[in-house]
Amino acid sequence: MNEHASRIVVDLLRPDESALVYPLVRSVFPAMDRRCWMRTARRATRSGPRLRQGILVARHGAGGFPCGLISFHCDPDMRFGRVLTAEHFIALTFGDGGSVLDAFLPALDAIARQAGCGAVRTVMPGTAPALLAGLAAQGHRPAGAVTIRPVAVPGRGTP
Repeated sequence: MNEHASRIVVDLLRPDESALVYPLVRSVFPAMDRRCWMRTARRATRSGPRLRQGILVARHGAGGFPCGLISFHCDPDMRFGRVLTAEHFIALTFGDGGSVLDAFLPALDAIARQAGCGAVRTVMPGTAPALLAGLAAQGHRPAGAVTIRPVAVPGRGTP
């Protein structure tokens, strides 16, 4: 989808690479077991209305190993009609994570336009000041706080 100046290539996660990116996911979410990840990846790579949800993968060069990923999904929004929400940003690279995020942004904008979304909402992990500054430089602005409270699901426990 996008080739960044530093040669970071971004494309949709393919079903055959779901297991390959699992160590990347575990580096940030150590409690996520393989079965849960594979179920998540399978949903994200299903054929059908691909622009409603998915996972983008970043790699150094076209044939390189994955160095980042971010999930996305479209939701109705009372201000923008539809909004593309990008979250669960993961970057493992020798450079800074900002270059991986910079590579994702044009791809997310393109997906949002194709899906008829009026905005892209980016949820960043923790308080990553450098990443937030990079988003601001690309025209993203704060839109309030995001909080999360895990709930126990019968048979699955608390995530």
